[in-house]
Amino acid sequence: MIMKAYKGKGIFPGLLVVIVLFCSVSCKKDAAGVDQAKIKAPVLTYIVMARADKKGTNSNSEGTSLLKGSYNEETKILNYTVEYTGLVPQQILLKSGAKGKAGDLVHELYKNNDGNASSQIVQISGSFILTPLQERNLLKRIFFITVSTLALSPEISGYLTLKQN
Repeated sequence: MIMKAYKGKGIFPGLLVVIVLFCSVSCKKDAAGVDQAKIKAPVLTYIVMARADKKGTNSNSEGTSLLKGSYNEETKILNYTVEYTGLVPQQILLKSGAKGKAGDLVHELYKNNDGNASSQIVQISGSFILTPLQERNLLKRIFFITVSTLALSPEISGYLTLKQN
């Protein structure tokens, strides 16, 4: 009698079990295949440049400055060389912020501590490590350089540009 009750339901329950087993086996992901599919993004390096002049500050200065450097995403190091002509800097700062704003200090590139201004130094070099927020702002292209003199603070300024190397 038990057999008759089961036979009366037909082949549907057995077919349902086979379909469920087939789907569960075929839907499993291969963990090894997923790991092989992940590809590391290449580490990018950038050429960094900035031309600072009176346009950024609306001054009447004839001085100019040129920052040349490089940035490596892996090491987070920004290398720079700043050359200037036509002025005697007291302080050269790297800042971040929107155009027309005073900006937030990122790094002091040069400061004349002894008070004896000299036009003999025309090139300053260095490097420093960026924090994650500083890196984001550099890549968003909101870094700028300011050069201050005894007469004006800042006398000239200009935004950094990046080019993938």
